[in-house]
Amino acid sequence: MDESYSNRSHGPSKTTSQDIVFATLYSFMVFFGVVGNGVVIAIVRKTPSMRTTTNYLLLNLAVADLLTLLLCPGIYDFALNSLRINSTLGDIVCKLFTGNAVVCITFDASVLTLCVIAVERYVAIVKPFKSSSWNISSKNTKLVIVVIWVLSFILSFPDSLWTMYKKDPSSRYPCTRPWTLEHESTVKAYIIAHCLVMIVFPSILISFCYLSILKVLKWDLSDPAIDEAEKNSMKRLLKLLVSLAAAFCALCLPFACFFMYVTAITDVQIKQDFVQLFLAHRIVRLLIFFNSFINPLLYAAQSANYRKAMDGICCCTEDVDSGRQAMKLINITSPAGVGEKVSV
Repeated sequence: MDESYSNRSHGPSKTTSQDIVFATLYSFMVFFGVVGNGVVIAIVRKTPSMRTTTNYLLLNLAVADLLTLLLCPGIYDFALNSLRINSTLGDIVCKLFTGNAVVCITFDASVLTLCVIAVERYVAIVKPFKSSSWNISSKNTKLVIVVIWVLSFILSFPDSLWTMYKKDPSSRYPCTRPWTLEHESTVKAYIIAHCLVMIVFPSILISFCYLSILKVLKWDLSDPAIDEAEKNSMKRLLKLLVSLAAAFCALCLPFACFFMYVTAITDVQIKQDFVQLFLAHRIVRLLIFFNSFINPLLYAAQSANYRKAMDGICCCTEDVDSGRQAMKLINITSPAGVGEKVSV
């Protein structure tokens, strides 16, 4: 967040207890998030039987979340108040690290991947007889992933363009960026559009897809023809799908709501409420990074098959047949008998 208003009234500041608390939270989140996403990547790459459409998308999600966490400036950005370097080098540092420009690309890739996974699962389970025309085959999965990253770059290009090194020696923070308290009309339009396209609409889409799947699975639970083991798998899947939709909305929507509110209020209000707004910004930004931390837990760690796969890799299991049985991450298709069984 740009602290220019604070600079004008308070001047340079020292590291506060609030800075330390947030840096500690970010450090915990980044370390364990990198480990979790790294494990997902390792399992999918090392297990031939897991090279399915859904798992490739999960792999892409893990890569995007891993990069988001590795480039997260929340651990150190509070300590950059007095940083002054060469302008050209400063632009590079701001765009790649401290200014969140690249993080915006990786976050958008993560969100788009979540949307593709939700739609792909929705078609497979809710519209199984239409899945042949909508299905993402293993052959075009790579193309879909490339499109996701190209779209992410295009959607985040203004963020990269407007993030640059601040040459003003009196300024407390060395980078300017769109996601600040000072907004020109063009930047305001970008912020509102980006929040709607990359957070609000995906929240609606993901919720719709998973709630529709939830409705189908609940209906199948009442079918006496389905055995108890499969019903237990469905129940675990119900829990997983509810947590997916709830986590994305709870962790990302506050960020969108905050910035749409900030763009709607006047400069006078921002000056008056700067301390409260700055703290609110730090909280909503932490939440949106936390989404990259929790994704591998929600999409993988709740799966019994995933845990078996991880145990197999850690223990260097040589039994190929048992490994193939264990190496299905979250293989969800039609629970009504069309396609494979639901497995979580």
